[in-house]
Amino acid sequence: MNNESKVILFDGAMGTEIIKRGIEPGKIPDILNIEQPNLITEIHKAYFSAGSDICQTCTFGSTPLNLQHYNLTEKFKEINQKALDNILLARPPDRIIAGDIGPTGEFKPPVGNATLEQWYQSFYEQSKILDKYIDVWHIETMSDLDEMLTAVKAIKRISQKPIMSSMTYRKTKRGYFTIMGDSLEKCIKSLEMSEVDVIGTNCTIGSKDMIGLIEESVKITNKPLLVKPNAGLPRLDTGEKTYYDQSVEEFVEDICIMIDLGVKIVGGCCGTSPETIREIRKSIDLLYS
Repeated sequence: MNNESKVILFDGAMGTEIIKRGIEPGKIPDILNIEQPNLITEIHKAYFSAGSDICQTCTFGSTPLNLQHYNLTEKFKEINQKALDNILLARPPDRIIAGDIGPTGEFKPPVGNATLEQWYQSFYEQSKILDKYIDVWHIETMSDLDEMLTAVKAIKRISQKPIMSSMTYRKTKRGYFTIMGDSLEKCIKSLEMSEVDVIGTNCTIGSKDMIGLIEESVKITNKPLLVKPNAGLPRLDTGEKTYYDQSVEEFVEDICIMIDLGVKIVGGCCGTSPETIREIRKSIDLLYS
């Protein structure tokens, strides 16, 4: 991660790959670490085989606070440990494992009742388990800057491993903002002060809108930048199933534009697949051929 000239390839979506395999509606994907571990390992292997330098654990929703929404709090330790087991089975010797940490699903007042201490303890308990075998951290899809900074603080209490931090934004007439109203510049400057290693963005918006976000980001920070856009916008088919209609070719073209702008770590979020990652790999390899 210290090679300033090289572009690093992340993985693509986990959730939409699981949905393709028939997960029950309303079921949290993370429980499949226990119930269908071979399926999770299969998806990790597919991304590594497609050329991902980094893949992340299937632990996006595995904080104690989030698991309580699914009555799975008592399985918290088992889910996180099995997630490590599953990705370790898939990893080739020269690849990187990221510990994936997502939002707790609990909001601070006035939207919800979560406290900073509850957030902190939840992130701390999860990171204690994941820290054993991961190489880097990826805190992702955070829409509340305070929750992101709390997660960073909790991880730093027990780990000295690099932290990649990805907020999620909406494009508005005034620019890019989180749903909690924090601007792109405020988020980036706050993350710089928290001394994360990589500043990123993922989910919510597609690759087209993310180009504009990166154009603004490179003017604000010299930190390495990470992008994992969605493959366009979600659509409903006649069977009421969600799908993403952007072509792989168009997505890869947009990723290449962002690489030209200076992004150092690229991958995909909702709607992307091992096929997407394979095509990005080809484009990156051409840059260094």
